[in-house]
Amino acid sequence: GIAVGLATNIPPHNLGDVIKACIHLIENPEATTSQLLDRLKGPDFPLGGKILIDRPALTKIYEEGSGSLKIQGQWKIEEVNKVKNIIVYSIPFGVDKGKLVSDIGLIIIDRKVPQLLNVVDESSEKEGVKIVLEIKAESSPDLIMSYLYRHTQLQDNFACNFTCLIPIKDAEGRERTRPERLGICQILRQFLDFRFETIKRRFEFDLEQLRKRIHILKGFKIIFDALDRAIKMIRESQGKADAAEKLMKAFGLDDIQTEAILEAQLYKIAQMEIKKITEELREKTKEADRIEEILASKRKLWGVVKSELAELGEKFADKRRTKFGDADEATEFDPEAYIQRENTNVVLTRDGWVKRIGRLASVEGTRVREGDEVLAVVPASTLDQIIFFSDDGAAFTMRANEIPASSGYGEPINKYFRLNDRAKIIMMVTTDERFTQPSKPGKGDDPIPPFVLVVTSQGQVLRTPLLAHRIASTKTGRMYVRLNENDRVVNVFIVNKEKSMMLASKFGHIIHFSIDEVNILSGVGKGVMGIKLGEEDHCLGGVVISGKDDFLQVETTNGKTMDFRPGKYEVVTRGGKGFEAVKRSEFAKIIVPPIELVNWEEIADAEAQKPSSPKGLFD
Repeated sequence: GIAVGLATNIPPHNLGDVIKACIHLIENPEATTSQLLDRLKGPDFPLGGKILIDRPALTKIYEEGSGSLKIQGQWKIEEVNKVKNIIVYSIPFGVDKGKLVSDIGLIIIDRKVPQLLNVVDESSEKEGVKIVLEIKAESSPDLIMSYLYRHTQLQDNFACNFTCLIPIKDAEGRERTRPERLGICQILRQFLDFRFETIKRRFEFDLEQLRKRIHILKGFKIIFDALDRAIKMIRESQGKADAAEKLMKAFGLDDIQTEAILEAQLYKIAQMEIKKITEELREKTKEADRIEEILASKRKLWGVVKSELAELGEKFADKRRTKFGDADEATEFDPEAYIQRENTNVVLTRDGWVKRIGRLASVEGTRVREGDEVLAVVPASTLDQIIFFSDDGAAFTMRANEIPASSGYGEPINKYFRLNDRAKIIMMVTTDERFTQPSKPGKGDDPIPPFVLVVTSQGQVLRTPLLAHRIASTKTGRMYVRLNENDRVVNVFIVNKEKSMMLASKFGHIIHFSIDEVNILSGVGKGVMGIKLGEEDHCLGGVVISGKDDFLQVETTNGKTMDFRPGKYEVVTRGGKGFEAVKRSEFAKIIVPPIELVNWEEIADAEAQKPSSPKGLFD
């Protein structure tokens, strides 16, 4: 009484190929899956396409009855009036062509592939699928198609599931069906056994009908030899029952023969010719003997199955539409190939709004929402990654070109990432090597600078390689520090060759220690103690010392600004309390140095003087 739903997803195949495989299995009952695939080849989808899979993987799918097929639409180049267009003439099975064209149109509108200009659907019943892609001159069709394969259903997967209902008999001998996932050999064997049984029953039925007809014809032949006498008996009879009794008694007929004779009209009986009866009787007897001979031989029955399959193939089989390609034929996808390289500035505000501006004259001139202010400005190229660090230990990475170019307020960072409640972005950095100045790889497994240097409110410090954050993150980001309860990140720095750093606590303690003492973690961790804090004290943050002009500037609770030059304070071992800088007040906050903007013209001039490098896609 409980209904159970079972999924099945068997791809369509070419009729001619299936028949060839069936005939081979009839002739070779022990055939392997690989031998059947020599004839079956694989799925054949009505809209064509190319299946990207190697032979061992395909064989495994057909042996186990499950697996995934990667299908690509096919394309070619068509030149009209010296203008080259890409023509997509086949699409993956089950893909909505209208939606596919619409998705390509959105890619063009959003300029995600600058070389792609327009898309037109010219499909018809006569020509089949024909999607015309208009492209820029000198563009790479392979590059364009690689993007479409990656971001549209022009490349899709078909999940094979060869689950079938197979006939069985229960304990009481009643016929039932049982769901089972089968390989191709088992499926074709089930089908052929069914065809064998069907043809056998058809012959048994035909033989039964022939025998009935032969029996009646023999009765007519007996009557014809004494037709006048039989007619006289019928005419002199008192009724049908009396006539039947007299005929059976006189000629040795049975009920069936007698009934057939009495059902025939007298004039028809009179006009019957013994030649016709004899000829039909001979033909029917011959056909009955032939069928009996077939039914008596399994080999001959299988021969009929085979010949009927071959006849179906001759009448209805057509050419394959779907082709095959090796799995490594899939065009490699390089996201950078579709991005126009531009120098830009990424602006982040305190309230979490982000935007991209090509040229920025001043921080003060940047448009922000009322009550908001600029937190950071990062120079980068559109090809580089921008990493956002939240105060609850999550890092979010996205490519600079994905940030909207805007002269307005920009977009809230929550549009791109899912921050935890009360979490906020406190720092933003770039992976642009012109500004991070990465060092050469060290010996062995030594971590490669630059590093992300983290400071927490409980005085913990740690370093992790910036390289660990180069890959784009998910919406939820990736953790870069494991925080204790009630702890928050207060500073994130990018360090390379910097030697020391200074930290300040709320209760007026300052410590100056070497950055080399800060552990470099390969994964997520809590780090080590940078400054030892007293009860109810917390770390406000600090500054990285890279030169003699760097110093720590702090504002006290009574509004006084204090500068602490590293040259006046010796470098001590991290983890201590440091020295007491104030006694009658407390530190309120670390004063952040003004944001410095890069001069893109100077950078462009400097790059122009360098030896030229091979041209990129957009050069």
